[in-house]
Amino acid sequence: MFLKTEQFEYNGVSVTLSELSALQRIEHLALM
Repeated sequence: MFLKTEQFEYNGVSVTLSELSALQRIEHLALM
C-alpha cells in the first residue's frame, strides 16, 4: 500500500496532506 501525498499552499503556509487522512483533508478544504 503506497501513500500519496499532496501539498497545498494556503496563506503562504505549505500543508502536506496524505490519502490516509481523507476525512481531515475534506474538512480542511471545507474551511478554505
